[in-house]
Amino acid sequence: MARLIVFSDIDGTILDLKRYSFEKSLLAIQRLVTMDIPLVLVSSKTHSEIMKLCGALGLHNPFVFENGAGIGFADGSYILLGKDVQELSNHKTMIRAMVSNCIWADDIPVHELSFYTGLSHEDVALMLQRKASLLFMAEQLPATIDSINNSIGDYGIAITTGGKFFTVQDSQVNKGGAVQYIKDLFQKRYDDMYTIGIGDGYNDIDMFNAVDEAYFVGDDTLFSSIKGQCNKVIMTQRKGPDGFSDIINTITQPNR
Repeated sequence: MARLIVFSDIDGTILDLKRYSFEKSLLAIQRLVTMDIPLVLVSSKTHSEIMKLCGALGLHNPFVFENGAGIGFADGSYILLGKDVQELSNHKTMIRAMVSNCIWADDIPVHELSFYTGLSHEDVALMLQRKASLLFMAEQLPATIDSINNSIGDYGIAITTGGKFFTVQDSQVNKGGAVQYIKDLFQKRYDDMYTIGIGDGYNDIDMFNAVDEAYFVGDDTLFSSIKGQCNKVIMTQRKGPDGFSDIINTITQPNR
């Protein structure tokens, strides 16, 4: 029988977007832990943020941080799959010139970021501990991102959208590539695997395409465009952590 492995986004999937709480997904996560089914977190969050969350949830599996830019491990070690934050920072001036009213997150006082994000000062500090990506705010329509990315592509970097910030990272990294990296690690342990992917946004499309079965728990208005880039993805009836829990309860039924 194939070994089941679950890959999941964090914000809007196992955490609700109002309080960033895992209250509604906790029972489903505990069900996976009890059944010894690996839950691999795949997120735009930083290594430090996900380490804290894994500690709270009792998870010890590898995880994907900063949208696929790195792989973290339970012992605190990590590997980067793309350019590090120092190299990316060399392009700040160029990006600022292209993006209207670009404000880098690390130039914003912690108390202002805390108010804007709803995170505590401690969690804002963890959010800023970036290893392979940069965050910025801007009055910039997402439709313009493609033209900017065409201009900066020769430098091996790209801007992505998602959540409250824009992100700059290595153009060759994404959640899908990082998921495949972790699948290869598990392949050394398990002869046969069946993978599930759960997410709520555009930046999850590469993850959806890298797994056997994919579920979308986000806003209905996004689904058609996501479906156009990943035909196998299924939209859940309930959203966010409720949808995540429904999926876990379904896939762990003995008669599935």
